Amino acid sequence: MPIAQTDTALLQAARRRSEILRQLGLMEEVDEREFDELVELAAALCGKALSAMTLLDEETQLIKARMGFQGARTMPVRESICQYTIQSKQLLVVEDTVEDARFGGPVGGGIRFYAGTPLTTIDGTAVGALCVMDTAPSALTPQQLRALEVLGRQLSNRIQLRERARSMADLLEERERAREMFVTILNNVPAEIYLKDEDGRLRFYNRKLADRFAINETAWLGKTSRDLWDEETAERVFQEDRAALQSGKPQETFLDLKEADGRQSYWRTTKAPCRDSNGDPVLACCSVDLTEQREREQHLRDVQEELEEANRKLSSLALTDALTGLWNRRAFDSRLETAVIAAQRSKEPLALMLLDVDHFKRVNDRFGHPYGDEVLRNVATILNRTNRADEAACRFGGEEFAVLMPRTDAQGAVALAGRIREAMHAFHWEKEPVTISMGIAVWTDNWSSDDLVDNADAALYRSKKGGRDQFTCYNCEEQTV
Repeated sequence: MPIAQTDTALLQAARRRSEILRQLGLMEEVDEREFDELVELAAALCGKALSAMTLLDEETQLIKARMGFQGARTMPVRESICQYTIQSKQLLVVEDTVEDARFGGPVGGGIRFYAGTPLTTIDGTAVGALCVMDTAPSALTPQQLRALEVLGRQLSNRIQLRERARSMADLLEERERAREMFVTILNNVPAEIYLKDEDGRLRFYNRKLADRFAINETAWLGKTSRDLWDEETAERVFQEDRAALQSGKPQETFLDLKEADGRQSYWRTTKAPCRDSNGDPVLACCSVDLTEQREREQHLRDVQEELEEANRKLSSLALTDALTGLWNRRAFDSRLETAVIAAQRSKEPLALMLLDVDHFKRVNDRFGHPYGDEVLRNVATILNRTNRADEAACRFGGEEFAVLMPRTDAQGAVALAGRIREAMHAFHWEKEPVTISMGIAVWTDNWSSDDLVDNADAALYRSKKGGRDQFTCYNCEEQTV
């Protein structure tokens, strides 16, 4: 592309950014918690002291959120390193600005390292960047780069939600002037839009909602939540509608729903009280499917939990698992090596059982992590009750457990597995029955400790693949029960 055309494209993009940011009111030097928290998380996940969310209009870069530095929040765009991130429209990493021909030295307060990912609007316009920085040359791991990109999309989602909210406000104003245009627009926005009267009866809903439930655009008119949902959900929706109408201000609510195909969805609804052309109170609602966003946020939490767990393992010498009171993985690895050496010397049998709580993620999703923790504690209690004194039970990781059985042959290991399964069946579970899959391996002379673990894990895999709530023995004549 010729230089003149390149300059024109950059100018047009800058004008488009300025227009969007002005409409959304984002170029104000006001701290916003939802941005601050993601910037802090970016610094933590990437291991950098400096992190920022920047927004760029035609002439100015605004530091909307920051961590690790103070001073002026604005600077000319021409002095901004984030302008290159916006132009590239993808993750930009500069490991050393001194070695980069574009900069030839430290930038803005001595910055030597920079990694930034663009922040985009609904139509893909890059309006800013999420970046982490350092005053010394540095680099990020692939996992940290991935985390930075994911957090950038979260910030983009928040900007896009503001766009949608702004669009909704404009649509509500337009309805007062021309209902036909209002309906046409609402039928093409990426959200479910509907209107209720003071008694909760549907007066309007758009095509997106109609398509989701496979109905026409009049079938539900006049119906209330009690006509459409189960009693508990209907009562909750009714109370939320009533609260929004009484407050006189827009309200946000969140709701888990089970779809017709059996999947669970998660919705964020903005409920805005207003009045119709007759002056009667009505509730305008906008529901956005946040299921994918929730899954992405859960992934981030999982990544953060894994990092925190790794840090705890590196910094702690404790040998017991804080949640269950069983031996932890560090203690298990040590005892396993000792047990294998003892078996080699004494020629006495040694067995290992790996156990996995069936469908544990579903337990957490349905009843919450606190209840999931209670399930793990109860499993630990069952293991402690069924084990002999010389058998070492440990929490192997997550919902996985292990039982090391010195001086135990295949027959003894299978008997223990049967007792554990019976105890799981007999236990009084608060929410719903919980089962466990087990894999057994009995040590032989030519096995290392890793071989023993791998073969027990292979047996566990066959138990889960075979339908769960059973145990399989790797070298007990392929016994599965």
